[in-house]
Amino acid sequence: MSIKEIREREKEQRRNYILDVAEELFFSRGYDDVSMNQIAQKVGLNKATLYLYFKNKESIYFAIVLRGVRIFEALLKNRVELGVTGIDKLEDAGRAYFAFYKDYPDYHDAYLYYKSKRFENSADEYAIQIESLTGNIMIIICNAIQEGIKDGTIREDVKPIEVAVFVAVTAERIVGLGPSVLKVLESQGISHEQFIEDSMDLWRHMVMDKLN
Repeated sequence: MSIKEIREREKEQRRNYILDVAEELFFSRGYDDVSMNQIAQKVGLNKATLYLYFKNKESIYFAIVLRGVRIFEALLKNRVELGVTGIDKLEDAGRAYFAFYKDYPDYHDAYLYYKSKRFENSADEYAIQIESLTGNIMIIICNAIQEGIKDGTIREDVKPIEVAVFVAVTAERIVGLGPSVLKVLESQGISHEQFIEDSMDLWRHMVMDKLN
């Protein structure tokens, strides 16, 4: 290994350590209550050195969100590959999102905050990578829907991209129910988990071919 390669590896290790530390701060305090000074102090670097790795706090946050999106993409691929039919794969895509929400809540919340209007139209390199991965995720879902149309398990009159967007948007809303709505459900003996399951069943029946 050359000296250049060793230095690059060390730089990458330091970059990942910075992200590990910043992640703990963002997840415990929230985006607004973390500063570059606090990150630098926690990492053990001066602020000027920190800027050699990341141009600003937003970029660090986006790099952390990117970690989460990569986790979700991997979950999605693994789940969808288990499906036999198109409708099964669409349902598996939904289950992948709910698993991400349940097993990686901090990454999930960070991703939703990233999608807020606060960070619209960012040209940050990590934001660009996030958007690229998000596009890949939508393609995976669209492919499942197209497969379902082809194998007859999904209605042929639906537009794959519309169904994919509908599923993505409603999934985010379903897991983000407010306390008052959850209380209404609970008053009827319906837990949040049961509501999620019932919502997935509703998706299935909305797009399923009537002959199946």
